[in-house]
This record gives sequence, C-alpha cells and structure tokens, in this order.
Amino acid sequence: MSVSQIKAELARLPVTQQDELASYLSQLKRLRDPKQRRETTRRNSSRRASDWISVKQLKARWIAA
Repeated sequence: MSVSQIKAELARLPVTQQDELASYLSQLKRLRDPKQRRETTRRNSSRRASDWISVKQLKARWIAA
C-alpha cells in the first residue's frame, strides 16, 4: 500500500479517529527524539509555573502547528 493510498483511506475515517491517529503519530515522533523525551520528563516533574501552560495556550499551539 502506498502513502497516497494510506492518506486516502485516512481521509475517509471519522474525525474522532483521525484525531486519535494524529495524537498517536505525534507520540511516535516524540519518542524518536531523545532530547524531546528528556525535556518532557523534566517539565512533567517540575513544580515551576514557568514550565507549565494553560489548556487555552496548549490549544492555541496545536491550532498553530
């Protein structure tokens, strides 16, 4: 199956399944980057407010990406 065929199949999926797939692919991409994994771990362990963003800011970043 070619990438073009996969894309066509994915376009036919319901939006909720497309969103789930997008999330999964983003996770796979992050797992390939050791620097990003370390930064995510550091931020998740942090108690500093500067290491956290609001849900509103997160949504704005996702929309911009």
